[in-house]
Amino acid sequence: MPLVIERVEVIPIRAPRKEPVKSGSNAGDPVTASEFGIIRILTREGLEGLGEISITFPRIAHSLCHAARSSIAPALVGRDALERPKILAEIDRLLGGELSAMYLRAAFEMALLDLAGRHYSVPVFEFLGGRMRERIPLAWGIYQKSPEEMAADAVQGKQQGYHAIKLKVGRRLADDLAAVEAVTHAVGPDMPLRLDANGVWKSVAEAAHAMKAFAQSAPIAWIEQPLPRHNLDGLRALRQMTSLPVMADESCQTLRDAYELARAQAADVLNVYVVEAGGLMAAAHTFAFAGAVDIPCIIGSQAEMGIGTAACAHLGVAVPNLPYACECFGPVRYLRDIVQSPIPIAGGYLTPPHGPGLGVELNWDVIREYACEISRYETESNSVC
Repeated sequence: MPLVIERVEVIPIRAPRKEPVKSGSNAGDPVTASEFGIIRILTREGLEGLGEISITFPRIAHSLCHAARSSIAPALVGRDALERPKILAEIDRLLGGELSAMYLRAAFEMALLDLAGRHYSVPVFEFLGGRMRERIPLAWGIYQKSPEEMAADAVQGKQQGYHAIKLKVGRRLADDLAAVEAVTHAVGPDMPLRLDANGVWKSVAEAAHAMKAFAQSAPIAWIEQPLPRHNLDGLRALRQMTSLPVMADESCQTLRDAYELARAQAADVLNVYVVEAGGLMAAAHTFAFAGAVDIPCIIGSQAEMGIGTAACAHLGVAVPNLPYACECFGPVRYLRDIVQSPIPIAGGYLTPPHGPGLGVELNWDVIREYACEISRYETESNSVC
């Protein structure tokens, strides 16, 4: 029997963060709140499926909410929610291959998988091949602050059981080196330390100089995205010129990106996002491809809230190879989450919520607090609540 879509709701939200997001790419314009969106697909049979539009940079989630509500939602009403490939193909057609389209596609796929899981009374990870592990090890991320503050955050992360520490770099090199040295002194050389430049260095020479300095100052697991997204030749050169492994993040969004990185021999590790890949299935395909060419992957994060993080958890327990700690700790970044029960993040691990589908339900008190007026975000080009 079909599962007929009766209504699609799109709810733009503005969720205050516990601390501002400050990195190499936005040092002068920190993000104090995430402007995301919630997708609710409701069926005639009384089931709902939940998805999350999650994108921190650029800040376009509310514009994507408008596109979801005006272009995609009407095209889904009356369709069979279990015909997921057909629906996603129609979404792809409507969005026309724009880079930001992947975030919308991922949100709707989340909701459709959640619906299917609820309908069949199985967790989403069963659609991804089944459960490979019980939980996912996590790394802790630290934004740009004073070296002393970053060291204190690192100590707290270690005490909470996180398996690695990630620092945002890309300021003056002297400031970055001071932060790296302070963190290493605070947590010890045995704690894996990752550095994320967010593509801030504009030349191979500049990036190589910084990477060599970091390598001399502390044990570094890898440098994440040292050059802008499309400079694959430069990433390959950095792998040849320095001793530090290179992780591709902004350069690795779609499966095609992963292929181009592998062909260019431009990365030692890939950072795979559910929302950037275009959904859980697409992210799983990237993991499979990378495994076939012996490039390890982790699961990255746009600091998703409860729905998106639940999706990451289902992917993480299903993929065959997950050799390193992942970065799906988004819910702990917010004052309050949008789901009723807290996402299971404890002791440095993320566990999928229990129950069919994604295993989450909306907390309507928080939704009403965080929701933005649709009439306003539709009429204001800057999409600020």
